[in-house]
Amino acid sequence: MVEPPKVKGHFIINVAEASGKNKEDQLVWDPNFVEGFVKVEIRGGAKNVKVQSSPKRVLANSINWQEELVLDVLENATELRLMLCREKRSGTRVGTSVIAACGIFVNDIMDAVPIDKYFELFKPGAGGEGGFIRISMDFVKTLQDRVPKTDGAKAQPVGFKPALSFKGYTPENGSASQSRKTTSSSGKSNSKLPKKKGFPFLKLGIALAAVGLAAWKVVETKNIQIVVKDKDAKDKNDKKTGRKFF
Repeated sequence: MVEPPKVKGHFIINVAEASGKNKEDQLVWDPNFVEGFVKVEIRGGAKNVKVQSSPKRVLANSINWQEELVLDVLENATELRLMLCREKRSGTRVGTSVIAACGIFVNDIMDAVPIDKYFELFKPGAGGEGGFIRISMDFVKTLQDRVPKTDGAKAQPVGFKPALSFKGYTPENGSASQSRKTTSSSGKSNSKLPKKKGFPFLKLGIALAAVGLAAWKVVETKNIQIVVKDKDAKDKNDKKTGRKFF
């Protein structure tokens, strides 16, 4: 009797969303791609383990699922594959066509969980860039160990090494680097601001002008007093000579 494959635990995966744009914000999906689903597959164990999400419509070059999937992780499992797919019809037969995919080493996932990241997708063969997919993932020994999902909760992105040539992408890296540069440059500019020149000379000029005005006032007052004295003396002299002023 063949023994069932040994289960190491379970991956709890939340398929969040996918974008049809690359890092340069260019569209990379086929315009005829209007509805898609995500197929998740674990390879390398006694058998391949597969699950898939429900299909969702493409809106504004993106798809939003927010759907949770559970996969058994078997002994000797080596790679987890994320595949963005669409239905392919041929007469009465319905198949699956892969739009883009990426692969991640199982051991790396085990070392990094919980994770919440955008992963870069690649088209089959030499098709090039296939957009991005965002997933959050955790590992539990038993399903009883699952952490209840909280509305509005969001896992923090962490450093993560993707498998093979598939490259993980974290948009927070750029903002963090930019934040450090901004803090550094603002600190330097604040600590080494040049001192403004010319203000002491302006104050001195105002002071000298005030002194000059005061001196002019004193001279003007003295001149007025002299004129008054001269006028009084002249009046007295005119009275003596009999002159009158009207």
